[in-house]
Amino acid sequence: MTKQSLSSISTEPLSSPRTVLILLTLTFAVNFADRTIINTVGEAIKQDLQLSDMQLGLLGGLSFAFLYSIVGIPLARLADRVRRKRLLAVAIGFWSLATMMCATATGYISLLLWRMGVGVGEAAGSPTSQSIITDYFPAEKRASAISILYLGIPLGIICSALGTGYIVEHFGWRYAFLIVGAPGLLLAAVIALVLKEPPRGRFDPAGSMSGPTPTTRDVVNHMVRTPGLMFVAFGIMFAGMSGYAFGQFFHPLLVRFSGMGYANAAAVFGIVSVLTFGVGSPLGGYLVERFGKSDPSITCRIPAIGIALSVPLKVLGFISGSTTTMIVMIVLGGIVFNMYHGPAFAAIHNRTPPMMRATATAVAIFLSAFVGLGMGPLLAGLLSDILMNTMYAGPGSFATSCGHQALAADPSLTSFCTSASGEGLRYALAGAQVFSVLAAISFAMAGKQMLLPTPGSNGAVPSASEL
Repeated sequence: MTKQSLSSISTEPLSSPRTVLILLTLTFAVNFADRTIINTVGEAIKQDLQLSDMQLGLLGGLSFAFLYSIVGIPLARLADRVRRKRLLAVAIGFWSLATMMCATATGYISLLLWRMGVGVGEAAGSPTSQSIITDYFPAEKRASAISILYLGIPLGIICSALGTGYIVEHFGWRYAFLIVGAPGLLLAAVIALVLKEPPRGRFDPAGSMSGPTPTTRDVVNHMVRTPGLMFVAFGIMFAGMSGYAFGQFFHPLLVRFSGMGYANAAAVFGIVSVLTFGVGSPLGGYLVERFGKSDPSITCRIPAIGIALSVPLKVLGFISGSTTTMIVMIVLGGIVFNMYHGPAFAAIHNRTPPMMRATATAVAIFLSAFVGLGMGPLLAGLLSDILMNTMYAGPGSFATSCGHQALAADPSLTSFCTSASGEGLRYALAGAQVFSVLAAISFAMAGKQMLLPTPGSNGAVPSASEL
């Protein structure tokens, strides 16, 4: 985009920041409703298509993350050059249609391909939304604004979970994809008509928009050279591995271990998501605004402390053997875990020039998606398959005795199979907390490096308001 066209955007009347934040939060809600629908319909798909937990993890993770991460950076580069509201509206419409098309899948491979299509559309969602936010909110308000943006995650999950649980039990998993995907088409139209494009670098120093548009290599070099930014990206990646593994398999765990029906398990899953994201995400933003005015490292120290505290709480919950204890521990652990969202991305935006922000966000999301979403559920599912085979106490092996035909021939095997699948999964999710440990270490390292001078500075450590 030329400088002339960029300056023309600045004359367009702006929407109110509150309106923008509401629309973008709804975008995140639709995004995560479509992305995580597999979490609450996955167990039904597993039974219908006779899948292993590793295949289910692939369906919920790598199939989505593969193209999501590959096209994310090119789409973010586009968001740094074109009118962002148009790109966002097109992306919402595309991923919503792809979600609805999952209902037409004739088998595992076709469902896998449509999930990849959802990933392509959603790749533009977060970088574009966060880029818009940086031009509607100044640096000292971004952690809170992005934390509120992330409230769209529990909103989308609870709406998807409560609806799909009932739909799956009464109509089947295909109808769930149709109904959950439809609202995004309406939102795409609203975004195109209502959201006003803000001028880039609106709150940045004069001259920050001068010079040629930076390349992807320029952005990566900036992140590598700027103290702390790559550790922030690694922290987001490892936190994604832990969070996505939990999101993929918590609903199946409630069905297998706690004996809940699909609808009740989906309701619990949704309520837990609302509590953990709804309290944790804004709490992280508040703590940064409260304590980080003169300390730029607080945007990393808050995530490090919160994620470190979450590990023992979640491990105790998974190994407790009590559904009530498990849910309470997971809620407490999830609240402190989810404090990282707003602070982590604010740390990237506050230390990145305006023409690089969407791409820098996409680099972090690339790691979160390709490694976090792609590998987290897959590795947790693989570990679950190994552990359930180990814990199976019935005749024969888990693989030969727990298929539909074997159980139909000998129903007495059901109790052995149910016990092994539930036990293996809960210990696998406890083991997946090692990813959280790595995330906490990464954020702690980022916090230390944030106190170092940035490249080209006079050696002084910048304050939060100067970043």
